[in-house]
Amino acid sequence: MREIAGARGAYMGAWAGGIGIGTILVLFGVLLAVRLGTFVPVPALGIPGVAIAVLCGLFYVRVRDRLPRASRALINRGPGNLWGALSFVGFILVVFVGLFAFMAGPSTWQDPTLLLTLAAVLAFIISLLVAAVIVPATIMGRARESLRRKAANDPQFRALLEQDLATWRDPYGNAGYGPL
Repeated sequence: MREIAGARGAYMGAWAGGIGIGTILVLFGVLLAVRLGTFVPVPALGIPGVAIAVLCGLFYVRVRDRLPRASRALINRGPGNLWGALSFVGFILVVFVGLFAFMAGPSTWQDPTLLLTLAAVLAFIISLLVAAVIVPATIMGRARESLRRKAANDPQFRALLEQDLATWRDPYGNAGYGPL
């Protein structure tokens, strides 16, 4: 059951991250259009952003209501909970802010337009880190509770779990289905 919850959480987290990244692309296209004074970035970033968000949204809904295949091994190399994600993102932000502060010349700190551009780039980086790291890690960290809640509230999903319990056999030994 833990593997099912973990795999379901990993898939849901990945698709939720894709929804966030697509949305950020659309917003970044609008921000660039306002900043540059031309409409060109909106469709250039908006169309792929909407496509990514819609596709990931469809897959998110699909994976939320199904059990992952137990025969497929799922390996996650990213942070698996909110605390790990916040630590990782904090480290990345310290590095980027340090690089910006070190590489920016004195004229940068006196020019409001350059500071605004620097702030926009930093906001974009933070937004991408939130969508790609924090959101998936938070969903994965709460995967067991999510599976318990889904099984308690959705009779069709509970039937899927019971059907899996009836047919599941440990491929490596004789372990039981296991608690959640």
